[in-house]
Amino acid sequence: MKASSFELTESGQLTTVKAADARGRWRAGDGAFWIDVKECSKGELEAVLDELDLGDLLKRRLLRVGYGTSIVALQDATFAEWAVFADEACSRRAHVAALCLQNLLITLQSEPIEAPAEAPQSLDLSELGPLSTASVLGSVLFSQASRTARATRALRDQLIALDQRMDADPGTVDPSELADLKGDLLLAEAISEEQDETFQLLAQAESGPLDFAALKGPMSLLTSTANATRRLNVRLEGRFLDLRHRASEYKQDTLNLRLGVLTVISTVFLPLTLLAGIWGMNFETMPELRHPYGYPLALGVMVLIAGTVAWSLRKRGWFD
Repeated sequence: MKASSFELTESGQLTTVKAADARGRWRAGDGAFWIDVKECSKGELEAVLDELDLGDLLKRRLLRVGYGTSIVALQDATFAEWAVFADEACSRRAHVAALCLQNLLITLQSEPIEAPAEAPQSLDLSELGPLSTASVLGSVLFSQASRTARATRALRDQLIALDQRMDADPGTVDPSELADLKGDLLLAEAISEEQDETFQLLAQAESGPLDFAALKGPMSLLTSTANATRRLNVRLEGRFLDLRHRASEYKQDTLNLRLGVLTVISTVFLPLTLLAGIWGMNFETMPELRHPYGYPLALGVMVLIAGTVAWSLRKRGWFD
């Protein structure tokens, strides 16, 4: 099992301890701890959960991390799972689950989640108020809400850049770019929606092991951030639909222009084709074929007809 374990000290610091020591001291009532499980097998996780003496409901839910967002609030335990971005590039989706017991917080990941490059080895949580498992969980939520907000702002900048290119030169906007952007927007919208709903419910939690009553200010900021990110994603979806509509209109205009050129060419040469068809008939009596000036007269007639048709089309705006 790959996990990081921390003790919540009275000075407001998280200090590293061994996972086995953390579980043993917690069972003895000696301190408060946070165990962040990054990778583990089902058997290893079951062994840890057996040590905690959890009920079957929580055990089953913890063993199924990654199946969807949910919250289970009991009298002596609270479980929550929500979607997050798994990397700083915000290209992969994962799930994080949190089990909050009295003086013990366990977090699980459905797949390895990349930590920010600037993440410190020792976290100072004093600015979130009294140190507790609730303040630790609040810090985790803030970190993930910030990553989602950064991803959404990056998508907004990308959308603005595409919009400017569409204004300057629509032909430079490739359909694959729109398809990729659509996928990224849908992913960001789904994650922000799940986080907004989950964080709103967690902020209202008042169970014994998870009580955010002392963190009303920070939790209010968290829920406001999550809700603002969700609303921004909704607005970006509307802008994207407008951008895609403009790209579709440009394609349609280009197709209409090409069809217009073909129509003009066909209209100009249609009378010439008719004349060529008439003079190509194999009748014995066709006086104009034996006329000494028949060939140049035919060419002249063709040029005159083609010029007249072209002039008429131009006068009617077909070349505009």
